[in-house]
Amino acid sequence: MKKILKKYTKSIIFMSILLLLCDFLWALPPYVVKQVVDIDFSRQDLTNTIIFFVCIYIAIHLSILIFKYIRDIVINKVICNILKDIRKIVFDKILNFKTMTFNKYNSSVLYTRLTVDVDNLFELFFGLAYRIVSSGLYMMFMVIMMYAANINLAIIGSVSIIVIAIIVYKTTKVLGKIDNEILKNRDIQNKEYSEIYNKSKLTYLFKLQNKNIEKMDNLLDKELKNRVKYGVIHHFPYWMITMIQAIGIYAIIYYALNIETAISLGSIYLVLYYVKECKSPIEEICNELEEIQTCINSYKRIKVLLDETEEENIEEGEYIENLNRRHRI
Repeated sequence: MKKILKKYTKSIIFMSILLLLCDFLWALPPYVVKQVVDIDFSRQDLTNTIIFFVCIYIAIHLSILIFKYIRDIVINKVICNILKDIRKIVFDKILNFKTMTFNKYNSSVLYTRLTVDVDNLFELFFGLAYRIVSSGLYMMFMVIMMYAANINLAIIGSVSIIVIAIIVYKTTKVLGKIDNEILKNRDIQNKEYSEIYNKSKLTYLFKLQNKNIEKMDNLLDKELKNRVKYGVIHHFPYWMITMIQAIGIYAIIYYALNIETAISLGSIYLVLYYVKECKSPIEEICNELEEIQTCINSYKRIKVLLDETEEENIEEGEYIENLNRRHRI
């Protein structure tokens, strides 16, 4: 994996620069609105000043559209090339397994590694590079803008953001363990499906239908319980996030109106906007972290195959014309 990433070092650096630039531009429009709100409306050049900020606002959004288009093309191209190399490496590794190594893995397991698990790596790279890093950078720029507007209000907003982030982190760890159990159970199901299908004649011969049905019912019931648990924990943090965000907004308004008097209306707007806007990237990170837990598990399963040391040279062997016909069966 390190060799593959090293091969695309320049592309990854360029991709990172585009992510940084796009997220910085996304955080700027509210700051421009703050400057407009704080304008002294008694000044003589009021019209020119407003037109100036409107032009800046439009220019920022046009820049976002251009750089976002370039960013999406670069990210998709780089990630697709990386996954193509990974799939080739995994296939070549399996192709060179010794016969004894094949006995360790069911055919359904190898098929799952080459298809589902490699496809999950797309979500790992795409989710990590495109969504989690992007959302994290966006939040970082918003926090910087908040502190630039008013330190005291920004501290109140930062506390609510940190509490939300802790809840998301703890929830994600629990979801990762449950998801790992679901994946293990799914492997067992695939194995049982394959064996039942390949041994269908023996099933009818020895009347094993009820036993196989009972075995599959138990596996499906176990998966259902894990998925119900996953769903309950998955939706648990959202009402807490909404409540904490509401408390943070109330604290900011209370502080601005009752404690600190020398604060501009634009600064209040900016901090409130960013605190409210932080909910979206945090939820994005939460959702992606849940998906990435599945993808990381897929990566670990692929790595098990790549770490196999027993290989044989498929180019070696006896040519059929050299075999003695007397030894044919």
